[in-house]
Amino acid sequence: MVPTIPSNLRKRPVILYSCLHRRGRWIKVGDVITYTHPVFPSQSGCKRVIGMPGDFVSVVTPGRRDEDLHTKDVDGKWAAMREQVVRVPEGHCWVAGDNLEWSRDSRLYGPLPLGCVQAKVLAVVAPWGDMKWMGGEVDIKDVSEGEHEWRVSN
Repeated sequence: MVPTIPSNLRKRPVILYSCLHRRGRWIKVGDVITYTHPVFPSQSGCKRVIGMPGDFVSVVTPGRRDEDLHTKDVDGKWAAMREQVVRVPEGHCWVAGDNLEWSRDSRLYGPLPLGCVQAKVLAVVAPWGDMKWMGGEVDIKDVSEGEHEWRVSN
């Protein structure tokens, strides 16, 4: 979840979370959640909710692999994206990391069952310099709200 939740090799970030939101209760699009990883149940994850049951989500090709870590993007290898639209099934949510190029999220393992949701992240407590409340800083808009400005990047 870098840069939203800063990571450091020496210290792990400390977050404040609410277990009242486990199993997806009162979770909405834009919330940052912790969850039991659907592929590796002994591990936990922390991602942002992008879609709730019944929502349509635009999905782009997953980011780089571990073996691509030190490879430079000279041929536009990672710029060529495949896009598709997925409908989030009932009882699931769609999660994505804020650093999409390196994130391992629903683009790889599919919709996350709401039963895997452990908590909602409320704040970053430490490191002190990055302390902040979570919520409202990401502008995720619902297409039903009217006209939107389309940005095309070259």
